[in-house]
Amino acid sequence: METLELFYPQISARAGPYTFDKGVEIEVYSSKTSYFDWAKIRFTEQFQPKISLKKKDPAAIELGYDDIFEEVFTGYVSKPYNGGGFTDEVTLKDEMLLLEETQINDTFLDTTPQEMISYFLGKAGVSKMKLSSQGYPKRKRLPIRQMSVIEAINAVHAAWNTKQPFFFSGGVFYWGEKPEQSKIYTFEYGVNIISLVRTGGAWELETVSAPFVRHSHKINVIHPKVSGEFEVSKVVSSTGENGFIRTKIYF
Repeated sequence: METLELFYPQISARAGPYTFDKGVEIEVYSSKTSYFDWAKIRFTEQFQPKISLKKKDPAAIELGYDDIFEEVFTGYVSKPYNGGGFTDEVTLKDEMLLLEETQINDTFLDTTPQEMISYFLGKAGVSKMKLSSQGYPKRKRLPIRQMSVIEAINAVHAAWNTKQPFFFSGGVFYWGEKPEQSKIYTFEYGVNIISLVRTGGAWELETVSAPFVRHSHKINVIHPKVSGEFEVSKVVSSTGENGFIRTKIYF
């Protein structure tokens, strides 16, 4: 059994040409019930640089320990930012931003859902994808008129009477598939669980920075209230007022 020492968490936040490892607070939100992940980079009062960012500038947030970092968010600046304004935070959205902004206006003949979705993604400039291998009958004709890629995927679902979850993780688009998980992490009472409460019909487990856990992952929980292996529905990582990074895992 491998044990990780979770001391002295580190942040690296990138947006456009800028990289920040201090003077910033972050918030990263990822959920099975949301098409997209989002994040915020917030500048503390002592450190509000004069920076300028355009919409769709690339962005990423990494969290780690001992200079070994794990990417918890990749995506883009979701709206223009100018450090001279009143706002002190940059809002980020994952690669779903590309799908929201790409229009599909085509008629598809003798096709399957996978062929259509692969075409949609290509139009949006997305090349990394993992699509379900489930077999579907071909449709003779299916017109898609002035729809975003997200709307077009939902039109595909309606046409084939299916509903596959789809999302980005680590820059890869998944449709009806989940990211491979090489390790199942254990969270244990008195060791690395700060708190465990029941909220809104789910368990909320608060721990130190856990950048290696994503939604749809399995985790192992050992606690007097609940124990076993569970699938993660949502992960929220953020820095508190004291500067400590905390991860809340919902299952």
